[in-house]
Amino acid sequence: MNEHAVEPTGTGRPPTEVELILRALLYRLRQGCTWRALSIFAPHTTIYTRWKEWCLAGIWEKVFAMLACNPKGKLWAIDASCVKVHKHGFGGVGGLEYQCIRKTKGGWNTKIHALGDSRGRPIKLLLGAGNRHDVLSAPDLVEGQTGRHILADKAYDSDEFRRLLDELGLKACIPPKANRKTPASYHKGYYRHRHHVENLFQRLKEYRGISSRYEKLAERFLAFVSLAAITLWL
Repeated sequence: MNEHAVEPTGTGRPPTEVELILRALLYRLRQGCTWRALSIFAPHTTIYTRWKEWCLAGIWEKVFAMLACNPKGKLWAIDASCVKVHKHGFGGVGGLEYQCIRKTKGGWNTKIHALGDSRGRPIKLLLGAGNRHDVLSAPDLVEGQTGRHILADKAYDSDEFRRLLDELGLKACIPPKANRKTPASYHKGYYRHRHHVENLFQRLKEYRGISSRYEKLAERFLAFVSLAAITLWL
């Protein structure tokens, strides 16, 4: 983070302290307020400019990946949760599909897909359109993982996904759908631990900036989700 801080030049207005900008960003994450409301910390244009620079540099994803490199336990879980899009979240370049916004029965939504460890801490986070089926993003969540049990609900009960887990050296703990002619078995005792990933989403959505999407750009919203995930590791 320090390498992206602005060094004083000796002329003009002194740069805003990084700590003050971080406090402002955490305030916006918690309150879901407008950028202009952050003027109580520093000029809101300065805060947004620095936020934009850090997002383009991938700072939040890098910090999150560093903290999540040592997950615990053998029982990991995947799930997805919808986030309603505020009217201020529309208008991003590339259109709604490109910005992971689609209409569902509950309105315009974005989905957060997550892989969590046995303590309910996020390991990997992805965004998807609100009407995209959960299992379509599952391969990206488990990519690069091995030697774990993956707990998931019936939405992830597909032959293709089960084969992928087997190829990766992962064990599926997924209850079969009711229409299965030959339902696969699963460990009901392990499956009881799936609530950890639901607890993960509950903690993420305690932040108003996550429970509703105010960001026009998917990459900026994912950056805020990553910032929220960082706080769960600290």
